[in-house]
Amino acid sequence: MLDRSLLTGRSPDDILALVAGVALFFSPLLLGFGDSGTAAWIAPVLGPVIVAVAVKLLIAPADWGKWAYLALGLLTSAAPWILDFGATATAMWTHVILGVAVAAAGIRRLFVPSHPVGPDPHAT
Repeated sequence: MLDRSLLTGRSPDDILALVAGVALFFSPLLLGFGDSGTAAWIAPVLGPVIVAVAVKLLIAPADWGKWAYLALGLLTSAAPWILDFGATATAMWTHVILGVAVAAAGIRRLFVPSHPVGPDPHAT
């Protein structure tokens, strides 16, 4: 069972980006496009970058995180066309969906005030 204390004070955006980065890293193996050339190597490159940013922001929140998530998400979503593997449907949809999730974390950080997950420290 998940210990809620692990999530106390953590931004749901960072957790979403962390999960998306891990999923992107393992997607070539789990979804069977590990032998499809460019798609097989870009996922394990972008995934750890997203994970590294998310971990950094989980440890020490920073204002630049929203722009990093937005840029990484858009890059991940556009990768199938930039790197010409849009014909590989599984790889293309994996990058688009996970990229949109990471970009959404950045957009949410831009427009929604930060409220950590967990109990309200000001509640009595």
